[in-house]
Amino acid sequence: MANLKMYIDKVKSRTYLEKERNSITVDDVTIDFPLMFDGNGKMYFFKLDRYVYVKGTRYIRAEGKSRNFLLTCLFKRGFMSDGASAPSFAQFVVPDIKKGNDVYNSAPFIHDGLYMCRGVIEGADLTREECDDVLRGIWRIAGMSRLVAGAADLGIHIFAGSSDHWGNDSNNCKHLFKAKFEYR
Repeated sequence: MANLKMYIDKVKSRTYLEKERNSITVDDVTIDFPLMFDGNGKMYFFKLDRYVYVKGTRYIRAEGKSRNFLLTCLFKRGFMSDGASAPSFAQFVVPDIKKGNDVYNSAPFIHDGLYMCRGVIEGADLTREECDDVLRGIWRIAGMSRLVAGAADLGIHIFAGSSDHWGNDSNNCKHLFKAKFEYR
């Protein structure tokens, strides 16, 4: 509950609303070929290598300006993720995966990959908040309402807010996720 209070206080604070942190806005998601994965409802395994491309804008607080970027993510065969992993009471709104909606599905897969790497990828060192921005932004592109995406973001801060998730590679598959961040 301490994480929830800290998050609510942060959102209410004026400095948070005045861009006192780096942030990412997602404008487009492209997937060349359908994502190929199998799963049992608890864990999903990539059957083939797949690329996902995310375009958007990154605001860098230290620079005081925004820059366009391309985030290229490669999921190699064998990469594992639990999908969105929302609590059971929220599964009807935020399911682990959505059959036939690869843009929606790419969001938790990318988020899990970025968390495994602690945001350190080729070309960037992303904060946890920026990794969460990517997830929320992709879900918005996939058609999720702002309200649900915001509630899911709050859920991430409450349920995945501990250091147990940031840098966790318990499935030993961090090496099967490659990401490159390029400014355009």
